[in-house]
Amino acid sequence: MHNWNWDDLRYVAALADTGTIAEAARRLNVNRTTVQRRISAFEEQLQYRLFSRDGWGLTPLPEATPFLEAARQIDESLSAIERKMSGASGDVSGDLTFTTTNSMYIAQIAELVSRFQSAHPGILLHINLTSSTLNVSQREAEVAIRPSMAPPEHLAGRRICDVTFGLYASWEYAARFRSHSPAEHDWIGYTDSFEGTPANEWISNNVPRNRVRMRADNYVAIAEAARWGSGIAVLPRAFGDQHDGLKRIEGMLDERISTGLWMLTHPDLRQSPRVRAFMDFMSHGLSDVRKVFDC
Repeated sequence: MHNWNWDDLRYVAALADTGTIAEAARRLNVNRTTVQRRISAFEEQLQYRLFSRDGWGLTPLPEATPFLEAARQIDESLSAIERKMSGASGDVSGDLTFTTTNSMYIAQIAELVSRFQSAHPGILLHINLTSSTLNVSQREAEVAIRPSMAPPEHLAGRRICDVTFGLYASWEYAARFRSHSPAEHDWIGYTDSFEGTPANEWISNNVPRNRVRMRADNYVAIAEAARWGSGIAVLPRAFGDQHDGLKRIEGMLDERISTGLWMLTHPDLRQSPRVRAFMDFMSHGLSDVRKVFDC
């Protein structure tokens, strides 16, 4: 039987993830000497090295693989326990982190958040605006509100409504708009992070590649590029219609571009009073303004 200190696995995992003693110490909130001592003692106990040392840092050797896998399994198990404990609390108070895209936040969610805070002053909201998918399982976010065709199956939640897209350009560009052929216009496209989305698929299927003058990874940047005359943008109508610098272009779309707007959380958290209060409030609020999104 081994007599390892399982806490040593945290040090192994942190060093493998960061590659340097200094970064591992920062992540673990200890000093560098502690990291060096714990790793050296663990390697001495095993009687073989887990990391190669070179001038660029420390690289995990194949011998470290089973320890890294065990460390990550333990971390996931502890995260699951934390989620269940959070769900057991009966107080509608405490911190709550949610994520959405910047365009959805600007379109309607910011107002609903303000109303939620008035209704639940005991909850401190932490807002992450990003087009990337935060890891709800690892508590990077407890609730996600975002457009999606097919959200991850391991998350629980509800489809609020559809998000319909339109074509937008600056007022100056729209004033000289004549042709309804996509090939005769400049366009602002999406980066690879939008691959598979309806808006990106429409551009790929209808716009010649040489007419895409710019690409961006979020709707706000795309809208600003369109506002300054870089071309036509495909944007959610809830966002584009309220942008003072943009005018919707009609007559070019021969199909409806839309996706779902989902509110999601981890199954272990859906009965948490904090999470349930937020999701119920936002669900009702978004349902009341669904025509703004699905117009």
